Amino acid sequence: MNDLINFLRQRGSGANFEVVDDNLSVSGFLDLSDTGITKLPDNLSVGGYLDLSDTGITELPDNLSVGGSLHLSDTGITELPDNLSVGGTLHLSDTGITELPDNLSVGGSLHMRDTGITKLPDNLSVGGGLYLSDTGITELPDNLSVGGGLYLSDTGVTKLPDNLSVGGDLYLLGTDITKLPDSLSVGGSLIFDFEKQLTSISAYRKNCGIYCRTIYAVIIGEKIKCHAGCFSGDFSVFCDRVNDKYSGESADKYIADMQWCVDEAARKALESAD
Repeated sequence: MNDLINFLRQRGSGANFEVVDDNLSVSGFLDLSDTGITKLPDNLSVGGYLDLSDTGITELPDNLSVGGSLHLSDTGITELPDNLSVGGTLHLSDTGITELPDNLSVGGSLHMRDTGITKLPDNLSVGGGLYLSDTGITELPDNLSVGGGLYLSDTGVTKLPDNLSVGGDLYLLGTDITKLPDSLSVGGSLIFDFEKQLTSISAYRKNCGIYCRTIYAVIIGEKIKCHAGCFSGDFSVFCDRVNDKYSGESADKYIADMQWCVDEAARKALESAD
């Protein structure tokens, strides 16, 4: 701990610090990137972000608490301690980490691209986006809740778990996922390959509207969700948006195209259920 305290005194960390009962607490951010620091003290508390990228640190201390983001990219760290709490984003890309601890809590996004992680722990909590692209992940735990987007592109995931809740967009491109669980909840857009994925519950049309967009409708649970550009939502809301921006025949045509997508998706779903 003395090395870290000396560093804070000499270089400054952008915040005040104090030592109480041999526990170091930094009220603001702590940027240790490209430094000679090789070890952190147990029970370290950092109020802002903690940047350890390009350091010689190979392990994190027990009971580490970071109020902001935690940057671990390009470090020798291969595992995370139990009871790790990160209030902001956790950057694990390009690390040797192969598994996550139980009860990991991340208030922001969790970046795991190009890691050896193959499984997510139960009770994982992610407040922002969960980036799993180009990992060895093949399945997701039941009851997974992601506050932001869930990015599964180019993973081995072939099935979505029950009670999956995604607050943002759900990216399925580059996976073999062809069905959705009835209990799925998606707050944003559902991104998939129209030709290969979800073909029994979706329909699309090209060159629609003044921007010649590809629009589509897909059944998620018991609802049909419409997609057009950055819009995703109910058909009635889509109609309101179109009528606000378009007029006359152009509005009628755009709405009719989406109506066809909705009707076709419903027809396919009914046929596949027989």
